[in-house]
Amino acid sequence: MNRTGVVALIILTALALESPIAGQGIGCPIPCELAPGDSSDQEFAAIVSNPAQKTSLSESEANRGTSNLIKPVGTGTGLWNWSDAGPHHDSVVEISSEAGAGTGVLISTDRTRIFKKGHVGHVLTAWHVIKNDIVNGKLRVRYRNRAETRDCTVVKHSEEKDIAIVRVWVPQGIREARLASVPIERGDQLELVGLGGGTNLANCVRAFKSAASPPSSAEKIFADVPLLPGDSGGPIFNSRHEVVGVISGGWFWWDGGVTAPDGAIMRTTWPARASNVAPIQRMLDGLNPSTIVADAAPTLVR
Repeated sequence: MNRTGVVALIILTALALESPIAGQGIGCPIPCELAPGDSSDQEFAAIVSNPAQKTSLSESEANRGTSNLIKPVGTGTGLWNWSDAGPHHDSVVEISSEAGAGTGVLISTDRTRIFKKGHVGHVLTAWHVIKNDIVNGKLRVRYRNRAETRDCTVVKHSEEKDIAIVRVWVPQGIREARLASVPIERGDQLELVGLGGGTNLANCVRAFKSAASPPSSAEKIFADVPLLPGDSGGPIFNSRHEVVGVISGGWFWWDGGVTAPDGAIMRTTWPARASNVAPIQRMLDGLNPSTIVADAAPTLVR
């Protein structure tokens, strides 16, 4: 049996379990590791493109254009095929509450009105990332430009599909990601983006490549790639940089050789699984008009 067959057999066995093991939306307090000449091209590109970002880049390092100072958590393990930086990564956000933190993606913005020098929009994430704060409305969302909005409210969620929509304040200059109109099929190329391992959102994101593997369907995406705690809720992009899914987690946990800068061992989970675009589209279509317009904005505190 080839590798694809083995992966499919293992996943199908796991699906039969009564209580699957899901990836947790809780990150560790670990920044992106700083090490001259030892980070991915995508992270260096993100720093250079953001002049407001404070880094330890020397003038000679910045002028080289190919130097790298920040590497995503997990670099050097051979577990991930890192992808290049892109403008669509600016839509990635960090969602946090008293229970922990996870990843999300800005998926819509109402630009017809200005509110507090910004707009009102919606962030897409995994249900299990925000499940402990669905009623209280005390979620915090942080953007890559370091702007933050508090007291965000969950307006739609599905425990079964592990997806949720959060109403947020959106600072000017932050662009939302596009939602795909066509679901992912087996074999399609994917880019998964998350903040696993306590990745510092302002400095970098964990963006890596994979492909949809069996038993991916119109409702679910599976990929033969591991994840870290904190990647949950992150977007999955297709080759056109459109959102096609939201990371839920994995089934099995093991020591993949990933360590924090302080030497602490970080467990990985595999295979990656996510909601496909169909249930996401249904949830967005089901939003009440009152949750879309800026009339609801007074509940958002910058």
